[in-house]
Amino acid sequence: MDVSKDAGPAYRVNVLERSIGVMRAFSVDQPEMTLAELSRATGLHRSTVLRFLSTLAHAGFVIRNEETGRYSLGYEIIAMAEVARAGTGLTDWARPVMKAMSDRLNETVVLSVRSGDDRVDLDQIVGNQPIRRVVTLGQHKPLTFGAPSLSIMSALPRDEAEAIVERLRARTEEINPNFDYPQFWDRLELLRQRGYHEQKTAFGPGSWSGSVGIAGPLLGRRGEVIGSLGVSVPTGRMTDALRNDIIEAVVEGCGAIRARVGGRSSAA
Repeated sequence: MDVSKDAGPAYRVNVLERSIGVMRAFSVDQPEMTLAELSRATGLHRSTVLRFLSTLAHAGFVIRNEETGRYSLGYEIIAMAEVARAGTGLTDWARPVMKAMSDRLNETVVLSVRSGDDRVDLDQIVGNQPIRRVVTLGQHKPLTFGAPSLSIMSALPRDEAEAIVERLRARTEEINPNFDYPQFWDRLELLRQRGYHEQKTAFGPGSWSGSVGIAGPLLGRRGEVIGSLGVSVPTGRMTDALRNDIIEAVVEGCGAIRARVGGRSSAA
C-alpha cells in the first residue's frame, strides 16, 4: 500500500530526502560504491555525501569496507524490510494463494507493490522447471514498464496515473526513447476491462532468452490498489494452453487475495 501521497511536498525534509537518495544509489548491479561514485550518482558534493554516510553507518544502514574503502548497504536495511513485510500483512495473505498458483502452473508467481513512482517485487514462489524465471526482489522499477507495473497503474485514478507518467518521463525515455504513450494508455484501458495484462520481454536472441509476464491488480478493502500478482514464464515454454491457464489463475488469485484482505472478491 502506498502512503506517499498522504505526505505532500510541504512535509518533505530536504536532508532526509538526500540521505534516502544516497541509499537508493546502490543497486543490484552496483551493490558497492566509492565515495566518488556516490557523489556522481546523487549529484551531491563529496563532503556532503561523506557526512550522510557517517550518520548512516553509525545507524547500521551502510557499511564501509576498510580494505577497499567502498560502501554498501548495511544489515539494518534487511531488518527494517522484514518489519515492513510483517507490518503490511500482504505477504501473509498472498503466500497461500501464490503457493497454490505455483503448484498448479509449476511456474514462478510474483507479488509486487507500489513504492512512489516505482514498483518493487516483494515476494515470489519459484516453479520447479529445469529452466525457470527467478525475479530479483527489492529492485525499484518504473511504473511505466512491465505487466505488474501496468496492473498497478490501471487501478489508479486517471489524474494520479498521468502525474506519475509525467514524473517518470525522463526515466521512461532513457530506457525506451521511442516509448509509445498512446499505446500505454490503451493498454491500461484494456487491462481495466479484462483484469490482466500480458507483456513479453526479450533479453537476447533465441526463444529461451526472454520471458512472458501476465499480471493483474490486487485491490484492498475499499477497492484501492495494494499491489499486483503475476506469473513469469520463459518465452520458449509459453503455449496457448498455458497462457489461458495462467490468465485464469491470475484473475482467480487476485480475487482470492482480495477476499483474504477483507474486500469483496472480483469473482463474487
